[in-house]
Amino acid sequence: MTDDLIARLSSDLRPIPPRAIERRLWRALLAGLAITSVTAWLVLDLTLGRPFGGAFGGPMFWVKMGYTAAFGLIGLAAAPVLTRPDGRIIWPLLVAGLLVLLALALGTMDWMRADWSMPVLMGNTAMVCPWLITLTGLPVLAMLLAAMRSLAPRSPTLAGFAAGLVAGGFGALVYAFYCGETGMMFMAVWYSLGIAMTALLGAIIGKFALRW
Repeated sequence: MTDDLIARLSSDLRPIPPRAIERRLWRALLAGLAITSVTAWLVLDLTLGRPFGGAFGGPMFWVKMGYTAAFGLIGLAAAPVLTRPDGRIIWPLLVAGLLVLLALALGTMDWMRADWSMPVLMGNTAMVCPWLITLTGLPVLAMLLAAMRSLAPRSPTLAGFAAGLVAGGFGALVYAFYCGETGMMFMAVWYSLGIAMTALLGAIIGKFALRW
């Protein structure tokens, strides 16, 4: 009876293409980024009042590009593993933490040279920056969580956190095109906070949406 049941259950099985999870997540990311790009153009242009920030093309602009993209790529390295029933991975989260510490150390040195001037820390948009990064990353987060719904993560919370890290990183990258702030300390604090908020939101939603 048991052998017959197993045979019937396995009769319709189809082979899974290699790296199917990775391709699914990449498709979700690209769809989310397409929506995010349009949303950012509509929302950030109205909120910040300019299509491109004053930092566009300058050295700090490229630093922000690299910093934010790094978080998105770190999340992408962790997400395919964490969406599996036996998924365990810790190094991407450690690298993300070290990246924040490095940015804070460099930002603190820059702030110290500016004699602890508050405008260096706060800029002109500190109170809206983290929220706008989270808002900008929401379409990416929604698409990634939708793609993960049919998977079976070992920890839905960690899988959601990884999705949020991807969304926060790439959402912040899109946001940086509109941001006129040029301070390292500003980026280290407020960009990092926006990315962390998005990752935390992903963890909270994932805890319930990715349960199986």
